[in-house]
Amino acid sequence: MHERILIVDDEAPVAALLEQALRNEGYEVARAADGMDAMNRLHVFKPDVVIMDIMMPRLDGVQTTRLLRRNRTFGDTVIVALSARTDEAARDAMREAGANLYMRKPFTIARLVERIRELLDTRTRTG
Repeated sequence: MHERILIVDDEAPVAALLEQALRNEGYEVARAADGMDAMNRLHVFKPDVVIMDIMMPRLDGVQTTRLLRRNRTFGDTVIVALSARTDEAARDAMREAGANLYMRKPFTIARLVERIRELLDTRTRTG
């Protein structure tokens, strides 16, 4: 079974680029335009990993991450925060909300995939 990744980003070009790159790596991928959209898609798509932008309309990445972590079904889902924000406050807010990893934009797909694999391996080992 291929792992499922949900990309939550309001910037369609960024989300499309990520989607194609992750599909090329063998992942099953879906996209959500913001946190509200993500919360609606979670129960149907059931992702193993959520790649979360921070700054989005309606429901931002911090709020969405908190909601995800409160939900027993998705409490152990790997959450990778991606953001153009370089301030420590953004990183700290995402970590406190429950993100497993914070990566700054720009990033390389190779590094992102490497980190996702590490996080999934750790989750599998700790079960």
